[in-house]
This record gives sequence, structure tokens and C-alpha cells, in this order.
Amino acid sequence: MKYDFNQLPNRLLSNSAKWRNNTRAYEKGDLIPMPVADSDFPTSPEVIAAIREFVDQGAYGYSMDRPTLVPAIQSWLKDRFGWEVEAEWIDFNSGVMDGFFSILSVVTEPGDGVIIQNPVYPPFFNYTKNGDRQIVLNPLHWDGERYVMDFENLESLFAGPGPKPKAFVLCSPHNATGRVWDLDELKRLTEILLKNDCFIISDEIHFDILRKGVKHTTLGLLGKEVEQNMVLITAASKTFNIAGLRTSYIVIPNDEIREAYKAFRIGRSSANFIGKIATETAYTQGVQWLEEMNEHIEKNARYMVERLSQEAAPIKAYVPEGTYLLWVDCRGLNMEQEDLMKWFVEDLKLSFNDGATFGEGGVGFIRVNVATSFALVEEATQRIIDGVAALQK
Repeated sequence: MKYDFNQLPNRLLSNSAKWRNNTRAYEKGDLIPMPVADSDFPTSPEVIAAIREFVDQGAYGYSMDRPTLVPAIQSWLKDRFGWEVEAEWIDFNSGVMDGFFSILSVVTEPGDGVIIQNPVYPPFFNYTKNGDRQIVLNPLHWDGERYVMDFENLESLFAGPGPKPKAFVLCSPHNATGRVWDLDELKRLTEILLKNDCFIISDEIHFDILRKGVKHTTLGLLGKEVEQNMVLITAASKTFNIAGLRTSYIVIPNDEIREAYKAFRIGRSSANFIGKIATETAYTQGVQWLEEMNEHIEKNARYMVERLSQEAAPIKAYVPEGTYLLWVDCRGLNMEQEDLMKWFVEDLKLSFNDGATFGEGGVGFIRVNVATSFALVEEATQRIIDGVAALQK
């Protein structure tokens, strides 16, 4: 391999939220942090070189976007996912949730229902509530092998005399369950939503991070009617570990909605110029780095899942189809959620995301980030195995 994903930088030097969030434990140096969806890898050397070139020139005044930026995004979407988008459809935000709140404000009104499929990324709940919209849940279900959408329940949400939900939040690949929705699932989903005039906000920020042989279908591929009733919000940030550069993009094919969105964005800040340089460089020079990173993440994920499955019962885990996040079922330990999280931190010296924060269906679960060195994954896995053994004595 050309790139080494086991040599990690000292993330304390960048004041990493993941590594500094739990002050007492981190200062002791004995806690392995595996929450927060950013990786521990330095971004690709090509991206670092491009940023360094800009920084070294020394002047940081107002800058115009490079004419090569948008074509780089267009090429990425076409070459990797087969979706051809027009240049004018693309705009920039300081993060996908910045774009999410903006487009939600445009396509819905206060009091409107917004469908969210839990358990899911917690800010979807917070931003929807803060926008004075009503959360309507369509919980995902475990079918014995993977999480699936409940289409019957989804259709029922539009039945009856009351106001119908106006927007649907698609998390694809899904954070935190790791599902990569297949074409048949997306076809059935969009048929229901189009029939009920429900606009789709598709968060695809994890779309590059896939297991070998898994294909991601971006929502824009499902035809012109779907294309006119959806937006894509995404970024290079998860893929290339540049989230701190505060840059994402939104794709809005519908002319009327795009103009309303632009009007809403007046006076609001856009993306960071250095983040745009990083995005363009990642999309034009980062394919090999990405492919090797995906191999490393798959190795980490399979290792942890296989060992936990064999040696840490009743904890259950599976290899996700996408993302670098494991959704781990700890309900068999029969602990209250607060006690479970305390056990991980205080006894095992492991920091994970609390599944309860992902909404209904998250109690008893943890979310584990394996985008780190194999050595840390190996050590964290052993601590869980030893901890479960100690509980069973």
C-alpha cells in the first residue's frame, strides 16, 4: 500500500474534539476515544500539499472560487456514482447541517411534519425542532440480518385527514446503522414519497466509505421526477478527514427551490476557501488514498466484529455496509444506559457514542468509530472482551 493508516498524528495537538472531550480520562492517557465521526488519519498527502501551497503564499484576503472546483465535484459524482449534475445546481455550506437547516427552512413551514428514520444522527432531531418543525418518526427495523425501512408504516404516516408530512430525511449511507440502501429500497421509498408530495433531503456524506463489493446509489439516479423533488447534501469531509475546514456542498436540481434557497442564504456564511481547495484536491487526486483507506477500515471493522461475536457474548455486532461506524448491541448485558456508558469509560477506559442519543431504538447500543489505527482497534476489542469476561465471573 502507498499510504500508511496506522501512523497517526498526535490529535491532541490539533485540539481534537474526539480526543479532548473527556478531560479527566484523556489527561490520564489511558482512555481510547472512538466516538465522533471523524477519522484519526492524516488526510491525503496531496491535500496537505495543496493546503500548504496556499498557506505558504501568505495572503489570506477574500478569494473567489477556482474555476476548477465545481467541475471536480461534477466529475466525482459522475465517475463514482453515475449522476450527471449541472454546475448551477451546486452551492456550498459550512457543513451538511448548515445546508440541512437551510433547505429544510425553504421546503417546509413552521409546524410542518418532517419524517426521520431512527435511530439516526442526533442533530437531525435538534435542527428540526429548532426550526419549529414537527418530528415524525419512521423507525428502522432489524430483520434478523440488517436494518430495513418500514414502508407500511411510512405509508400510514400520510393517511388520515390531518396534514401530511412535507419532508423526508434520508441518511444514505445510514448513520449509525451502516446500511447502504439498495436500488429496490430507494425505488419503493421514492414512489411513496412522490405520491404524497413529500420532499426528500438526502444526506449522503458517508457515500464514499463502503465495504468491498457494496454499491452506493445516489438518490439523483432515480429519474427526473425524483431529481426535481430532492436535494443532496454531502462533503469530502468524512472521507478525507477535513471536517474542521468547514466545507460541504448541496446539489439542488429544482430551479424554483434553488432560487428560494439562495434567497434564504443571503447574509449567511458559505464554505471555507481552504476547505474548497482541500475538496477539489481530494476529488482530483485522492482516489487511491480513498481506496486504501476503505481497505484499512474494512480490516478494522471485520476484526472487531469477528472477535466480539466469538468472545464477547452477549454483545452483538455486525459489519456495516458503509461508513466507519459500528452499531453495537449491548442490551444482553442488562445494564441501564447510564451504567453501560459509565462501565465503558470508567472500567474499560473506552469512549463511544451513547446509542440513546440516536433516538428511539438506540437504548442499549453504542456507536463505535473504527477509523483509526489497527492497534487501537485491537486494544479496544480486547478491553471489551476482558470486561465482559469480568462481568460474568
